Amino acid sequence: MPKKGKKAKVVETPEERALREATEKLKAEEDRRRKEEGMRRKLMEDMAQESRFSKLNLAKIQNQWRKLMRLSKVESLRKDIEIMSQNHEREVDMKDAIIQMLDRDLDDAEEQYQIALRSHLQNVDTLIDLYNSKVRQLEKEFEEEVLQIQSDFQTERTDLVSKHTRAKGELSEVIDLVDQQFRDSELEAKQDFDSYCEELKNKNLEDRNVLKIMLESQIEGLENHFANAAETYDQTTRQRTQQFRNLTAKDRNAAQTIEMQLKRLQRLQDTLSHWRMKIASNVKECEERNRLMREERDQISRHFQELKLRMNKMRDEQSARLMELSLQSRKCIQTLENQKKRAETILRYAELNRKLETEREKILPFYPITAIGDDPSIPEELATEARAMSSYALGHDGKQVEEWSYLDVFFRRYNRVLLDRVAIAKEKERLRNENEDLKSILKQYLDGISVNAQVLSDPNPLFVLNNRTNIQKRPFPSEQYIPVQNANVVYTTW
Repeated sequence: MPKKGKKAKVVETPEERALREATEKLKAEEDRRRKEEGMRRKLMEDMAQESRFSKLNLAKIQNQWRKLMRLSKVESLRKDIEIMSQNHEREVDMKDAIIQMLDRDLDDAEEQYQIALRSHLQNVDTLIDLYNSKVRQLEKEFEEEVLQIQSDFQTERTDLVSKHTRAKGELSEVIDLVDQQFRDSELEAKQDFDSYCEELKNKNLEDRNVLKIMLESQIEGLENHFANAAETYDQTTRQRTQQFRNLTAKDRNAAQTIEMQLKRLQRLQDTLSHWRMKIASNVKECEERNRLMREERDQISRHFQELKLRMNKMRDEQSARLMELSLQSRKCIQTLENQKKRAETILRYAELNRKLETEREKILPFYPITAIGDDPSIPEELATEARAMSSYALGHDGKQVEEWSYLDVFFRRYNRVLLDRVAIAKEKERLRNENEDLKSILKQYLDGISVNAQVLSDPNPLFVLNNRTNIQKRPFPSEQYIPVQNANVVYTTW
């Protein structure tokens, strides 16, 4: 048992000891980390302060150096600006002189343009008057032809109408004559028939009277005889006598009737045969007349069809001629319009070409050409042949130019224009480069007298480090080769 009055010794277990050691290590590590953090913070503060001091000193140095460089640069830029100002004034004077010369050329060109325009307008008015006169002449001829055709048509129509009227009158007269002849023949036949009937009637009456007298005498004798016999017979056979009388009367009546019917039948047969003969003769005559009338009608119809075909053909021909005349007139108008447009285009190109001509070309636009008829050195045969068919050219000395030298004059003028273009392009390029240099110098000057973030980030001639600036030199432009053709020889200009 432990003694009283003394503390008992605490016995640590391995786990407690390990925990205590780990706690002590953590505390030591925390203290060390805290010390390192304080030292790092102090070091960062010192570095920041040193950086501020170095930046401030560097800015002071750069400011002082910039002031010195600025003074020297301003002095050099002032001298350069004075030189460039003098050059610019000289260029401005030269350009003013060129502008004045171009103004004079423009006035001359405007005067020539007005002269050419007036001449062109006069030519156009002349062409329009000529065209109008031609159109009026064609219209007059067309109207005359139309009037002639109308008069011919009216004449032919009048002739046809008169012929038709005459033919119609003749046919009417023929029809009237036929009707009159038919009526006359009918009247004559009727009169003949009536006279024949009267004659037959008179003859029959005479025969009848004669026969009547004879018969009456015979009848009286017979009657007396019969009367006597009748009385005798009547006395004997009265009844049979009465029957006989009746039959005799009937027989007499029947005989008279038969005789009358036979005479009537004979008369009707004669009349029928006469009218048949008359009808046959009339039919034959009418058929002949109808045949002649049909032939005449067919002939008139054929003539009418021929005249109609001729008239239609003439109308078609006149219509085709009128259409062709209209087409030719329209084609003529279109041709004149095209020629007018072509002439205006030529004048416009001439004006544009006039602006690009030199003073010498404006005064002498073409090289002198020797006239064929005025040169005594040219043979007469050659001159005659040249006048007949000019298919070759002559030089200044009057000699014939070779075929490959025909375009020498054109090539000279073309090369002159090409050289002018090259010179203008080079002058333009030089002025552009000069303008860019001036802009660059002015920008550098403005950058030198002002300080901002863009100036510090961009190339600056005042920022010198180890005797070097951050300005990059502009590359030197490479030379180009421009081929120029002088007549039939090609040269290369640099």
